[in-house]
Amino acid sequence: MTVLFRCNASPTIGYGHLTRCRALAQALRRQGETCVMIGPVAADARPEDQDIFRDWVPVPNWSSAAEDATRLVDLARRFDAGWAVLDDYRVDETYQLTLRAAELHWLQFDGTAHKPLWADLIVNANLAAHPDEYANVLHNPETRLLLGPRCAVLRQEFANVEPRDSKRPVKRILVTFGGGNDRGAIKFVLSTLLPRTPSTVDFLVISGPRNPYNSSLVQWVETYGQGRVRLHIDPPQSSTLFASCDIAIMAGGTSTFEAACCGLPMILISIADNQTRNSETWQQFGAAIYLGVFPGIATNLLTNNVLDLLRDADRRRSMADAGKTKIDGRGTQRIVEALLTL
Repeated sequence: MTVLFRCNASPTIGYGHLTRCRALAQALRRQGETCVMIGPVAADARPEDQDIFRDWVPVPNWSSAAEDATRLVDLARRFDAGWAVLDDYRVDETYQLTLRAAELHWLQFDGTAHKPLWADLIVNANLAAHPDEYANVLHNPETRLLLGPRCAVLRQEFANVEPRDSKRPVKRILVTFGGGNDRGAIKFVLSTLLPRTPSTVDFLVISGPRNPYNSSLVQWVETYGQGRVRLHIDPPQSSTLFASCDIAIMAGGTSTFEAACCGLPMILISIADNQTRNSETWQQFGAAIYLGVFPGIATNLLTNNVLDLLRDADRRRSMADAGKTKIDGRGTQRIVEALLTL
């Protein structure tokens, strides 16, 4: 079977969509399926993608839902694909009805339950996702819902990671704001916390390859890092880096599931609107502290919460345990099994 992946990714949108599509495609490849990526530009491809995707079809511009859906149908015929995976929130009802008329089956990632949905499979890994939210938006009676963090798509490396020991003291803080434009959040966190945290605490920073702030980050770390900051740009393996840290300060996107899997207490700062609900829910479940939307974060708010967490071992342990109970690392496999069953 050939599966088409229609994915939206860019420095502005971020790369969470592409990361989970890549992880899902990799799992399908292990089952012997053929995968084709459609959408991201060629510069977003990694060397390992040659083994994951049979073809990579860039679509630099989005003109309309109708035109994009027609292109996808044409590509499905070209590659003899019976299934598609849509990880693009621009997909509307017009788009879906075009696929349905062409008798193409598809899995669709959703995060809001606010628009009409016709997919065969709907995946929403948000912690608060509930079937009742979809009662008025599902129009395909055969749709199957895959909801909650048990359906979170993790990279294979995180599925096998050994969670950190929640009893160990804080020696390293992870700082990461996704694979795209961090909007200056990394530099804000570092410049705020370096002068205000103990010199025994280091910072490990992970930035994506297309972050436009990378050059200035390299210069900033060299000038002001005091030997306490390690900057990794597009590291080949992130799981061991995550697991080597003791607290995460990060955006509220898809990486929160990976941090929870590693047992990291999280301090979350949204840099995009679609991260707010996820961040708030992690806080409600006791796995995170949500500070709000960047750039509207006061330096004292960030500093006080970090220092309080550094001093409170019991709270760190409670937050780590709360995160680990929500994630078991098998979400990708559950989705693959559901897709192949259909």
